Amino acid sequence: TKVQKRYFGNIWLAKSGFGGTEYLLPALVSEGTRRGLSYNQIARLTSYNAARRYGLNSKGDIAEGLDADLALVDPRETWTIRAGDSESTQGYTPFEGIELSARVKATYLRGKLVYDGAKVLGKPHGRYLHRPTG
Repeated sequence: TKVQKRYFGNIWLAKSGFGGTEYLLPALVSEGTRRGLSYNQIARLTSYNAARRYGLNSKGDIAEGLDADLALVDPRETWTIRAGDSESTQGYTPFEGIELSARVKATYLRGKLVYDGAKVLGKPHGRYLHRPTG
């Protein structure tokens, strides 16, 4: 996707960084498992370790009383990254054209379906997560 001319010459209209977070889990399942990572290791890398590091004790694991933040992944669905298919408003991705062999089919936040494999559902309903400091 080409950058619109109205963005040229005004750095304040530039979007920071680039879209790509949505590709992390499918890429880890695609390439990580091919290189010997287990699903448990991927879960630790993407969820458990981060939740513990930042003191988010209600997240990062599947257990009674936790938030039930889950992503369901089809480890055998092959697809190609295209910026035009992304939820990002960036309009481009450095990963354009890369083929992955796993795809997120659904995402649940606190037990509620928020992504159905095709689109984000409803309005954002995030909340502040208090965490210890110091």
